[in-house]
Amino acid sequence: MLLALLSGSWPGQAQTVRQRDTSVFRATQLIAPGVLLAAGVGIHCWGHETIDVPVYQDLAHVREARGVVRNADNILKYVPALPMVVDLGLGLTGVPVKHDLQDRFIEAGLASFVAGGTCLLLKHVVSTRRPDATNDHSFPSGHTCLAFVGAELVRMEYGWAWGLGAYAVAASVSYLRVYDGRHWVSDILFGAGLGILGAHVGEWLLEPTKRLFNIAPLTVGKEKIEVHTSVVPTMDPMSGTVCASLAFVF
Repeated sequence: MLLALLSGSWPGQAQTVRQRDTSVFRATQLIAPGVLLAAGVGIHCWGHETIDVPVYQDLAHVREARGVVRNADNILKYVPALPMVVDLGLGLTGVPVKHDLQDRFIEAGLASFVAGGTCLLLKHVVSTRRPDATNDHSFPSGHTCLAFVGAELVRMEYGWAWGLGAYAVAASVSYLRVYDGRHWVSDILFGAGLGILGAHVGEWLLEPTKRLFNIAPLTVGKEKIEVHTSVVPTMDPMSGTVCASLAFVF
């Protein structure tokens, strides 16, 4: 997107919706999150001293050897939400997408509510001390959970071509949480599994939620609304800063 902005005006096309499967439960969707959840629970319960603690100690030695200041929290304040933003906004640029914008908002909201609510509940129920001993809300990792919700939503909506990038961001968030001493390995494994599972739950609940609340497609008269986007690079005449002008036409 940045390259497109720098290369000139970028008139976005109408949001294209791919032919989609019905949002039904498939057992194979439980494999990846199930493995991550089981690994997180297993290490938390039986491998804390043999896996969690040694990894934390090794990374602590790396930080000390490199003289790195532990400030990843400042960097990570908004990064976990980046895949979610991509999920909601990328379809507006003309990239083929599985659901329309309204459905993506509902799906993302349901996924975030389920995964985030479960994560918050577990933090208080399990009550695990953080590696840096700041509080007892270590398990599971909320940053990781949110990042993987977004990453899996991107993969489901746009395919692996875009999903790999989103997963790279989520994996980086997870690593930095351990590197910065805020979480154990078991925390991020469980958080990743919970996030992926939450994304699927959001998709499974999409159609039932629309039927329950009688949510219809956004229309004007009998025509369904199409969203067109236009992005044009501009430069601030005072500071010389490169900016972008973004317009949505409904």
